[in-house]
Amino acid sequence: MYYFLTVFLIIFSLSSNVFSQTERKLYVGKDSTEAIMTFDHEVEIESSLPPTEEEARRQIDRQVLHLFGSMGAARYKAVPRGNHKITNIQISYFERQIYIISYHYKGTIVLQNGPTDTYGITLPVNPETIYTTGLVGSKNPCTDPHYDIEKYFWYFWNPKNYGCTLKEGWDYKKVTASIQRLSNTKDTYPEYERLADDSGTILISLLMGMDNPYLDRNPLRSTDINASNYRDIRNSLMDLGFKPLGAWTKEQIFAIATSRPSVVPYVEELEKQDSKAKIVVRMFFGASEMDELSHAFHFFLKDALENSSVMLYDGHSGLGEYLDLEKMEREENFAMQPNQSRYQIYYFNSCSSYPYYNTMFFNRKITDADTKGTKNLDIFTNGLSTFFYVLHDTNLAFIQAIDAWANSKARISYQKMAQDIDSGNLFGVNGDEDNE
Repeated sequence: MYYFLTVFLIIFSLSSNVFSQTERKLYVGKDSTEAIMTFDHEVEIESSLPPTEEEARRQIDRQVLHLFGSMGAARYKAVPRGNHKITNIQISYFERQIYIISYHYKGTIVLQNGPTDTYGITLPVNPETIYTTGLVGSKNPCTDPHYDIEKYFWYFWNPKNYGCTLKEGWDYKKVTASIQRLSNTKDTYPEYERLADDSGTILISLLMGMDNPYLDRNPLRSTDINASNYRDIRNSLMDLGFKPLGAWTKEQIFAIATSRPSVVPYVEELEKQDSKAKIVVRMFFGASEMDELSHAFHFFLKDALENSSVMLYDGHSGLGEYLDLEKMEREENFAMQPNQSRYQIYYFNSCSSYPYYNTMFFNRKITDADTKGTKNLDIFTNGLSTFFYVLHDTNLAFIQAIDAWANSKARISYQKMAQDIDSGNLFGVNGDEDNE
């Protein structure tokens, strides 16, 4: 596999969230903007009894989850942020134990430049039966052949696929949604001066998750896809003047991973003294999925969030599951609390990180004086599937910007970074609107 999808089904049940345009976090994108999308639609549910409101909401959630597939495959690609609000729910009997649930949707999306007033979306009539309806023998041509499993269908489905037998108007419907484009921020910058700690060091934690956690964990010789990225990034850092300090010992690793996990990652640091600051890049290579192989990763993520100036995560997103902070806290019996008064930048360089990792991480920075959590945090995300082969260039563009500032060569804006980093995956920045 060459993109970050090791997908994990998470019902996109965010319709109870309070949607507030006044509280939105502004956005930077190369060829995209955020937009407020609204539409009225309906979904079918099969039931012997009238569905309750809770059951109706769950069915609506199952249907709007399929926005990912249709919007990701559209001419103008888009992705929902996940802050939508569902209102005006009405339930009516149709026929043969089929009920119709109508509703109003309002939420934020990131959308490629193009449409200004309306946007076409496609949704299944019944999300519970759409996968089996599309089967041709034992295969479903309406989805990605590599992920031809029902629980992944919502992310990959596309009725325009060759051989797909789903019928418009019967199995799925097209909806014309209204959109209100929101302006991107202009001429904003990282607060470079605030990245250095009291010792004058900018610590960049680069956490690289393995594609296959059962392969060799030494990235200097491993055949894992992300190991080649590790080597390329390491070589490029040395070309920039960074000096490797050697691989960490088990005891050094256990100083952070205090549970002393049996599966040990590979960790090393490279450093460079620039005129304004010393930059240390801590490179972690190991399993990052939410399972028994990833305990060390959980501790290193905790340390990065709490102590680093910059945290970059390169690996599978699990569609939000792999970096689920609350689940990690329960599993590891620790609390993860970034310093709310320290300025940081997080970059989630994985598939579809935009819907999952904005609110989750900004919330950890919220204070009475900073109700959005953006004054001391900027977040980079990708809206769409992201290929492993772009990691070297995207990471280096960001690290080089920090190095250029620290070496008094340039002060690179977020808008310029978006131009350099975006790989057609709806890369964007949130949280920069209050930067000085």
